[in-house]
Amino acid sequence: MKQLISRLSPLRLAPNSAGLDECVRILQEELPFKIYEFKDESEVNGWIVPKKWEVLEAKIRDINGSIIYDGMGHNLAVIGYSQSFVGRIKATELKKHLFYTEAFEDALVYHCDLYYKPFRKEWGFSVPKQVYDSITEGEYDVELRTSFEEGTMKVVEYVLEGESSYSIVLNAHNCHASCCNDDLSGVAVGVEAMRRLSKLAQRCFTYRLIIAPEHYGSIFYLSRLDDEEVSNIKWGIFLEMLGNDNKLALQRSFIGTSLIDRALTNALQWVAGDWWTAPFRKIVGNDETCWEAAGYEIPFPSLSRSDGKSHFPEYHTSYDCPELINEARLEEAVRVILEAVYILENDSIMKRKFKGLVAL
Repeated sequence: MKQLISRLSPLRLAPNSAGLDECVRILQEELPFKIYEFKDESEVNGWIVPKKWEVLEAKIRDINGSIIYDGMGHNLAVIGYSQSFVGRIKATELKKHLFYTEAFEDALVYHCDLYYKPFRKEWGFSVPKQVYDSITEGEYDVELRTSFEEGTMKVVEYVLEGESSYSIVLNAHNCHASCCNDDLSGVAVGVEAMRRLSKLAQRCFTYRLIIAPEHYGSIFYLSRLDDEEVSNIKWGIFLEMLGNDNKLALQRSFIGTSLIDRALTNALQWVAGDWWTAPFRKIVGNDETCWEAAGYEIPFPSLSRSDGKSHFPEYHTSYDCPELINEARLEEAVRVILEAVYILENDSIMKRKFKGLVAL
């Protein structure tokens, strides 16, 4: 699993980008995924698929022409969905377009705000705080060129058919550039869980693994389903932040008492080491809200290693790298999922076949 994460980590992932296209290609080497494509500027309930975004050139030079920051050196070094800007500006103005994290002096922050607010035409760099602090008075030359082109956002789905058309969904997102725990760990765990489920001689339920850009992917995937297809999705699990050393966290579904909530609770009691649980949206907010939204209302707990506060120290920084990932933690998450599946597959209701008092 860690090997897959390391392979995907160098890609410049975004909701609609060449990096995401390459991610899809690699995932198809792991499992025979079906691809659904949604054209840029398609709209569902006010959500609009972003255009295909790429970074072409990104440098900041001092007045002498020396490069003081190369935005091509890391996938996070240009803020997501940044506009282009070329020109000479004063240090005070430049600093308005430099973003950093307070968590680590030498880390980059994952800046994703513009993906969800395309009406904000802004440009900027993600820099270590020490670089931000090193900007002194004077003028600087900025050469930041990005492109926005026609393209399609891609959602991939792998289906394991069961005896029943009722489905259980595993979901993870793949749009955070160079963020391994959030959420390439969920991608890898989902792939491995499905690989092992495929070896079951018999399956009652149908299983679906859906990997897609955060929010956008789930929203547009659901929008293409008819009422019968939606009604056949019984439950789901959102998978994220599963490779760090925090204890496992079960965020329950909206109702909190569905069969999959109880199955996961039971599985954690038997399989996991230390773990904790909290109600819906009290640990982390992610695509479970898409599946639980009005009109769908699919019970969708999430399994993560969030601490429920800042999630984990390296969250949304360049320190969320392959070295952070612990293979044993990924394996523990897979075993919890498989144990929950075993419970659901073997769940039964006893029916009486006699009348009257039975002598025991």
